Amino acid sequence: MKNLRIYLFAITGLLFASCDDAIDIIQPGELAPEDTFETVVDMQLGLNAIYSSVPYENGIYFTSIFTDEVAIGRSNGGQGLGGELAFNLTPLSGDAAGIWSSNYYAINLATRLIEASEFVVVEPGTEDEAAKKSVLAQAYALRAFCHFQLLTYFSPDLTDDSALGVVAIASTPNITDKLPRNTNGEVFALIDSDLAFSVGNLASNLQTVSNPNRFYVTQDFIKALKARMALYRGNYDLANQMVTELDATLNLSNAASYRGIWVSDTYAANSEVIFYLDKVADPDGGNGNFYQLWSSVNSTVSGSPFFEVNRALFNLVNTSGDIRKTIVADATQLVLENYDAPSVTAADYKQNDVLPVGKYPGNGTQNLLNDVKVFRLSEMYLIKAECFANANDWVNAIGWVNQVRAARGATALNTNLTGQAGWLAIMNERRAELAFEGHRYIDIKRLGVKAGQGVFRDPRDCAFNGFCTLPGSDYRFTLPIPQPELAANPSIQQNPNY
Repeated sequence: MKNLRIYLFAITGLLFASCDDAIDIIQPGELAPEDTFETVVDMQLGLNAIYSSVPYENGIYFTSIFTDEVAIGRSNGGQGLGGELAFNLTPLSGDAAGIWSSNYYAINLATRLIEASEFVVVEPGTEDEAAKKSVLAQAYALRAFCHFQLLTYFSPDLTDDSALGVVAIASTPNITDKLPRNTNGEVFALIDSDLAFSVGNLASNLQTVSNPNRFYVTQDFIKALKARMALYRGNYDLANQMVTELDATLNLSNAASYRGIWVSDTYAANSEVIFYLDKVADPDGGNGNFYQLWSSVNSTVSGSPFFEVNRALFNLVNTSGDIRKTIVADATQLVLENYDAPSVTAADYKQNDVLPVGKYPGNGTQNLLNDVKVFRLSEMYLIKAECFANANDWVNAIGWVNQVRAARGATALNTNLTGQAGWLAIMNERRAELAFEGHRYIDIKRLGVKAGQGVFRDPRDCAFNGFCTLPGSDYRFTLPIPQPELAANPSIQQNPNY
């Protein structure tokens, strides 16, 4: 959190002790739960550490390369060629291991804070008691969020409560524990319990997004999370209800304010950003941002891009007036190549064109350093569209899509789209609006069969290896349980086909 982040959480050194003789011995410097947090202020510092550990960037990066958001860049030195760009996904893949371990790391921190909080004694009815409950409410919500992230990537079927999910962590495991995977239903039961506590205990100044500190959990964070979860589970009524209950003062950003979200991390009062992960400069001199996984220097044509925007994605926004054209791809290059001219079409691409990823160029103060937007109102509108589509109310379904397009300056779609064409319209709008925000991988898994489209890379961007398409029914739209987990935990079960 800005001016609040403290990267000190002493007990984290005890997470993965490996020596057998360390299990029952109090090690030098070890902090027991009752000694770790003595005051509510201590708990807040621990909460800050949880916020700083919540992972999202690794999913964004993996999704962008494995699906069809990027193409090989002009400065690519082999990155992704034999892996994500070739649909190569195995238990040894670093992508699966990173998403698995980083989410469980955050879950572990949250669980330790929750358990240690019983040793922080406060007077009933005081401000300290309310503050303690609010800290705990945020820790529970973040633990729920990370459990859902894991389910999203590692459960073969989120709509089936009896399907295998992930390991549900409600208490700190013992080093000798070998925990099996819980079912989706069991994991969602823990998530629901955690969120129920959060709803009832958040401090009043963290209730809505009108609070400028949208990097904290709010009631609208919880509603947005519930809406996304319900959508992925096929519970359209609940998804629709949660979106309806969001703060009524939220508004889709116009073209000017939309640009500010991405190029300067500027959030107008009651704008569309519901929750973001606050990113600050690395005190050791690094920029702390994941953008350098796409490009080494900056987001412009001269920034040595390893990966660039896939032309099939860019074609969706390459229309006159659509502000997303200059956000999805770096605006500098669009001017250089005259892509802003209304007459330019897909056929006008230059043979040597360069389309650097433009969504995280830097906040105006720090190059390549931007907040990571997790929930935005435009996603909620597109959730509404899916709810109406599921009810075969295509006029309203496309109407919600068109509200997003109108805010971005794009031409409205014909409301007579139905069936597969309607689902494809929703899927394409999610691809354009939520590009480089970590949605495309699961969207193909959820909607690919309905829309008749899986991974779709422009032929020019996959000619080097021939891996141009992958159907949404493919088993690789569920990540494998990482090999290190399998090796250490014989009780865990691998996903099919790995």
